[in-house]
Amino acid sequence: MSKFLLLFIFFISARNDVFGDSSSVVVERTRVNKIKLGIVVLGTAGFGALTYDYFNQVWWKPTKVKKFTLREDWNDLLRADKAGHFYFSYVLSDVYKSIFKWVGFSGKTSAFLGAGISVIYEVGVVELTDGFTTRWGFSPSDAVLDVFGAFFPVAQEYFPGLNSITFKFSYTPSGYTWLDYLRVGSLKDALYKKQFHTDYEGMTFWASFEFQKLLPHKIEKFIPDFINLAIGYSVKNINYAGRGYSELYIAIDFNLLKIDTKIDILNRVIRTLNYIHLPAPTLRIKPGFKFYYLYF
Repeated sequence: MSKFLLLFIFFISARNDVFGDSSSVVVERTRVNKIKLGIVVLGTAGFGALTYDYFNQVWWKPTKVKKFTLREDWNDLLRADKAGHFYFSYVLSDVYKSIFKWVGFSGKTSAFLGAGISVIYEVGVVELTDGFTTRWGFSPSDAVLDVFGAFFPVAQEYFPGLNSITFKFSYTPSGYTWLDYLRVGSLKDALYKKQFHTDYEGMTFWASFEFQKLLPHKIEKFIPDFINLAIGYSVKNINYAGRGYSELYIAIDFNLLKIDTKIDILNRVIRTLNYIHLPAPTLRIKPGFKFYYLYF
């Protein structure tokens, strides 16, 4: 999972701080800027080489073998890792979709290019290399979820209704609540004790929906357009052998793309945060009902 987290942080920053954001462009550009394209190609190649070398030293090299192995791990973590594969592939693809729009490609071409890069890296590099290790192995279900996540932004180009769905992520070190962070030292202590990239019990993956259009007009007009509903999935008491239980949540979510501060740098920060589910009132519906004033 840490492979995807590192990529996530880099590409979110790249989208907003280096390459800019194309969401404010009203008329779609179709003329490719060769200089911008060169920047993207060189930046992608350079960062790809650096991250591969890093992961090779930390993850793959200690357990690398010559024989390719398949290892299906669908049940190991109650699909929490599968949600992670889908989510981070989706984010990588969506970010590159924006980057290629900035370069000058059409929306559909940008979506396919973004999906291609996501699949090449996460399946053609990460998953295949996992297959040559004794620790991981090539997981077919991981690869399938990588592809599904990568091509969701493509589907959004052909089915506009899908643009009302955004996938998000939140994390609280397991054994803690978000409100614990208000106590002096709690956050530092929690992060020290927990391994973020393997703390699946602290991760929640969300599908956020713009639900207003499903409501009667008389009700819809009273609900701000930046308020969404989100469905969340998490796991608890897992043991990497299929044991534990899953949790489902319904929460208020914030569609930050609907907020325009008129300040460019602030808008970029807000767009970055839209891949994250921010703390909000939440109802757990499985196992059993439990209300959280703030859940992250």
